[in-house]
Amino acid sequence: MSADTETEKRICDVLRLKGKSTALIIAKEIGLDKRIVNKHLYILQKSNQVFKTDEQPPVWDLLEKKKEIKHTLKPEQKPQTTRDTSEEEKHVEDLLRSGGLKAHQIATDLGQSRQTTNKQLYSMMEKGRVQKCSISNMWSLNEEWSEGSFSQESDSCLQDGKPGSHSELFEMITELGDGGYGCVYKVKHKIDGKIYALKKVILTRKADSEVKALAQLEHPNIVRYITSWHGPNIWTSNQQRNQVSNTPGSSSDVVTFDRAGSGERDDDDDDDDDGDDDDDEKSEMESLGVTDSRTYLFIQMEFCEGGTLTDWIQARNQMEKQRTTAEIHKIFDEIITGVEYIHAKKLIHRDLKPDNILFGADGKVKIGDFGLVAAQTDQKGEPLERSNIGTRSYMSPEQKNKKNYDEKTDIFPLGLVWFEMIWEIYTASEREKLWPDLRNQRFPEGFRDVYSTECTFIKKMLSYSPEHRPHAKDMKENLSKFFSLGQKP
Repeated sequence: MSADTETEKRICDVLRLKGKSTALIIAKEIGLDKRIVNKHLYILQKSNQVFKTDEQPPVWDLLEKKKEIKHTLKPEQKPQTTRDTSEEEKHVEDLLRSGGLKAHQIATDLGQSRQTTNKQLYSMMEKGRVQKCSISNMWSLNEEWSEGSFSQESDSCLQDGKPGSHSELFEMITELGDGGYGCVYKVKHKIDGKIYALKKVILTRKADSEVKALAQLEHPNIVRYITSWHGPNIWTSNQQRNQVSNTPGSSSDVVTFDRAGSGERDDDDDDDDDGDDDDDEKSEMESLGVTDSRTYLFIQMEFCEGGTLTDWIQARNQMEKQRTTAEIHKIFDEIITGVEYIHAKKLIHRDLKPDNILFGADGKVKIGDFGLVAAQTDQKGEPLERSNIGTRSYMSPEQKNKKNYDEKTDIFPLGLVWFEMIWEIYTASEREKLWPDLRNQRFPEGFRDVYSTECTFIKKMLSYSPEHRPHAKDMKENLSKFFSLGQKP
């Protein structure tokens, strides 16, 4: 008897002995991994030996017991035995409940071809039931958009008028940036003629949270939220174009803002696969004629024409424009003021870095990108268990390593930002060499001598333990006291 046959016999024995059971219960009984048990359950189902209920998680039983029940039913109560698309998709969901999988793993577990599995997965993605990580190609359940995830107001937005009609009111001027978080465009409104920033992200609960956070933040140092809507994708980002076309010599006039060490935001765990799977899946997508028909969330915001703090720092490092200490402290004071306001609203930004700090037309600081914003506590005031997401080079130690942290996690990256504003770093290699020391409160030679007061504050902000860092409110008071900010000459 083969090992697979022996496993399936043991599964049937458990069901015969214990009756209806979940895959997890069966796995514990026979001492095997739940995924292996799931795989054999579906094989047994295909050979008409077991069946499962529509409960969540599914409950399995022997088909012979179902036949016994069937004889007691009236003709009109005859259960339906045909398997439709929704039932096949439930099999996929069952497998993904234990964690993310690649398409070929799902196909193997279900005992079907990759092409069939891909059709199911992309069909489910269009319905919002599953999602795919563009970096690792892992598929997972999109529990952020499950039934009842969104408010009635959000649902009505999907039904209100022609999908994407709001998006069609804008003319795209250029793309400002794209990545795992979504894409941001500079656009012109066709009716009022004004310039705006328009962010496009896949519709999930996380994206829904960003809108809710922006809607309640009204402050001169926060990017102003205007409105939002749901709709299909009407524009293609640079990243998507590169995935579709690899034509040599192709060029683009789209402007993006790239910076060494600043673009490695971790929204998903990295995967060490070699990427061969990725190429296979792309070719299968093309052969299946799959198009991007997912629902997106569009967020209309004020356009900050003064650029980013990254641009400001680069111009200073390249000696294009000299910066005075007073100018640096004024800008940093506005950053702290914005963060203090965010914390007063019981929120944590979680992705503070020069790329996400912008300037308005009047030169005022505008904090943006609230894609990772989170509440400080739950509704009962208790600490929340959090995922380790953010930009790794700016993340605080606890944001990298712990599940629980509070608003002081935002103070750590602000210490790094303040240092960057003060100290000139000329090359990427110099920055790479300096950064680990800086994160551990070790400053380059001469920094303490020239900027003794700033060094004292930055060192406190970069404390390993969050309890040793100052609150944003305390930082603002210290800036006013030690640097005479806000006082008339």
